[in-house]
Amino acid sequence: MVKPLLFGMIGLIFAWLFYERYWKWHSCIDQALSSCVTPDGANLTSGGMMWGVLSAVFIALAMLSLLLRRWR
Repeated sequence: MVKPLLFGMIGLIFAWLFYERYWKWHSCIDQALSSCVTPDGANLTSGGMMWGVLSAVFIALAMLSLLLRRWR
């Protein structure tokens, strides 16, 4: 049960990073067509979507681990 929990936690961390680094600012990034500077000075780019991909991979691994565990 440790593997699915670990994969799920990592997936949730990446989901949070995706939200903070891309989704919250996606309209600003789309309008600028390159990058967006937040009020605190952070420069965000569309590369923040990478966190969403990593999140999906780890959440899929968590679900796959759970399914394989139940089949055994």
